[in-house]
Amino acid sequence: MALGAVDYELHRPWRLFALAVLVLYAVEWTAFRHRRETIHIMRQRRHRLANQLQLVTGWLQLGASAKAEEALQALLDAETAQSRWFRGMPSQWSYLFMRWDARGEERGVIIRWSGLDSLVPTARLARMLERRLAQAMRMTGTAIDVQFRGSRFRIQIAESPNRPPRGWFRVADGTATVFGRGQPTGASKETSARM
Repeated sequence: MALGAVDYELHRPWRLFALAVLVLYAVEWTAFRHRRETIHIMRQRRHRLANQLQLVTGWLQLGASAKAEEALQALLDAETAQSRWFRGMPSQWSYLFMRWDARGEERGVIIRWSGLDSLVPTARLARMLERRLAQAMRMTGTAIDVQFRGSRFRIQIAESPNRPPRGWFRVADGTATVFGRGQPTGASKETSARM
């Protein structure tokens, strides 16, 4: 029976060719999508940088050199923090940080990354982080704090929805919602029991 199936497939080589063409098309389409997204991210970064420099120029023209220096220092601090994404990180992780920073910027959400020096990047951790950041992005409109400790992470948002998704904890005083391994300090018993 099995030999008959092999013989059947050998007489129809166009099926193998069609499968190979389909796989190549899928690979090229994925690569094109990533290139297009990278160009979009770079345009956003350039636009943000131009806006910040125009702000500094405006403060200087008004004679407010202290405010211009403050704005320039904030810009330098942000760029210095972002440069850590590229130092010693695999390119997939650098791309992940850039992409989520751009998505946050589109929605007016600031993502603050901390503990990057202790991060142990794995593919599983990247998938989990992507899923939880998507949830956090839907729950907040202001800021997301992401803290790394080795191969673990913790996400905290300022808003506290009425019913946080599974795995998220509401801080006891209701001021924040947290995702992370283990119950955070001050997490209410009510939300941890729902998990």
